[in-house]
Amino acid sequence: MKILHITHNSGFFSCVSKKLEAIAWFFDTYKRLPDAVDGRTQFALYKAHPVDDLIPLYFRERGTAIEYMHPIRFHTDKQFIDYQDLNFADLAPFVQKYFSPSDHVSDIAASLERTYAVRHDETCAVLYRGNDKSIETRIAPYEAFIARAKEIRTRQPNISFLVQTDEREFLEAFQKEFPSSISFQEIPRISKSNSTVHDELPVPERAEFGANFFAAVLVLAKCRYLITHSGNGGLWCVFYRGSMHGVDQWLDNSWHRSRTRKFFIRIRVECRRKMKRLIKNNPGWSVIDSGPSHSR
Repeated sequence: MKILHITHNSGFFSCVSKKLEAIAWFFDTYKRLPDAVDGRTQFALYKAHPVDDLIPLYFRERGTAIEYMHPIRFHTDKQFIDYQDLNFADLAPFVQKYFSPSDHVSDIAASLERTYAVRHDETCAVLYRGNDKSIETRIAPYEAFIARAKEIRTRQPNISFLVQTDEREFLEAFQKEFPSSISFQEIPRISKSNSTVHDELPVPERAEFGANFFAAVLVLAKCRYLITHSGNGGLWCVFYRGSMHGVDQWLDNSWHRSRTRKFFIRIRVECRRKMKRLIKNNPGWSVIDSGPSHSR
């Protein structure tokens, strides 16, 4: 019996991306799913006590079997690619099996939709990640997101805007241009700094903040349009959306918009080298063999 033990810890969707990377690695290596995936040590930054297991709070694992047909390559660097180059059909079964929201998170999402009267077909979601993300990538200027929102409003005059951001200043700038836009007051923000929201919260509040943030991303994913940054949060918002249809992605100082062709994945030599180097140097997971294996 082979158990995949995930040890990586960082931000919420960084933990999720690393878990998917580990599962994809195991699937490609052993040509089957692990007998169990143990992520109990993850989400340490959100725990009130080190021994807490937050996986059941956030996710429910489905019993769906996935048969090995061909390699499923995924690594966390994909947060910084054009999301149109993702193979949604290949990755969707893994997202659905291991990362479906828990009942608790689903209830929060439904509550947010009711409280703010979110009409998905008439809403453009805006997902802006600032603060310490500047260490990893070039963050878009506020004006770029505002200009893109104005373009959408020109095409769709009755569109509403739903904003999710960790920077208080971005929300203020956006709402100055779009006074009727809404944001979830249940999700706290911080002033622009080299920090993260969860680090600024009291420790006992962090676990529930993770659930609220996850729920907010699920609501954004269902909106007619999505304007998003490039990063793990944006990546998973697109994963839960299921496609790039209606998405504008800020990447490398330019906008990437959904194209009409079919989605595909480009496995470049440089990506394979990155993955091998990443796994060798700091995989963030281990495989524990606890007895006879049983494929499932």
